[in-house]
Amino acid sequence: MKRPVMVTVIGVLSILTGIGQVLFGGALIGLRNDATFLNDANMTTNKVTAFGAGLLAVGVITFVFAIGLLKGSRVSRAVVGIMELCGIAGGVYAVSALDSSRKSTGIGTIIGAVIVLFFLFGTSKAKAFFAKS
Repeated sequence: MKRPVMVTVIGVLSILTGIGQVLFGGALIGLRNDATFLNDANMTTNKVTAFGAGLLAVGVITFVFAIGLLKGSRVSRAVVGIMELCGIAGGVYAVSALDSSRKSTGIGTIIGAVIVLFFLFGTSKAKAFFAKS
């Protein structure tokens, strides 16, 4: 079964996201002792280090599961689905509990997650593609 176009798009965008997270996490770790950066970010060295390490880990995980999506892995599909459900939960929180400037971000997160879930779980082509593995 040929991989559906939207699964390819989601996989490639996820790979790029993972790479970006790794790069940003590495940059944060590189800046963890920069006094100007710490002052501008209003964070401590420990917080920046933890956030950077967290981004590195999430980036690697995102990259690995994105590769799995492109290969038709049902485990990767399930993990990405769970991550998107978490994104929806975060979006609902942003819409309901945060200030108005963050509500539009929450709405965008919800819409994006629903679109990804639809193209991974809601189309017959995606179901057939992931059924083969």
